[in-house]
Amino acid sequence: MSAGEELPNSAVGGSGGPSTTAKGRCGERVAGEYLRRCGYQILEINFRSRVGEVDIIGTRRDTVVFFEVKTWSSVPWSELGYSIGERKKRRLTAAAKLYLVETARSCEHCRIRFDLLLVSPTEGVVRHIENVFA
Repeated sequence: MSAGEELPNSAVGGSGGPSTTAKGRCGERVAGEYLRRCGYQILEINFRSRVGEVDIIGTRRDTVVFFEVKTWSSVPWSELGYSIGERKKRRLTAAAKLYLVETARSCEHCRIRFDLLLVSPTEGVVRHIENVFA
């Protein structure tokens, strides 16, 4: 499923030069709100480990989803997906495995998926790309 949702520009910040970290946090906050409206339960935000990090971890029905959130104001949203290279995929996968082990989350009967959320402050849009590693 691909989804797009218009958001008010004030929700994703405007010009005025916020730091990269501030833009990223704003994008993650907007992404979390979007996911809740779509029926996801947020399990963790900014899961960090020695092997990597995951921006948002959520669940819906029988699927645990590891979300990468990209928020850039200077790059068109259509180009944000290209920022996930092989190294980033390996680190996301390793962090996801560690999260499942550390939380003792049983996934015998659940699916695991990696999704990409593109937040474009200039357009006020969230684009949700499911199963980005497929």
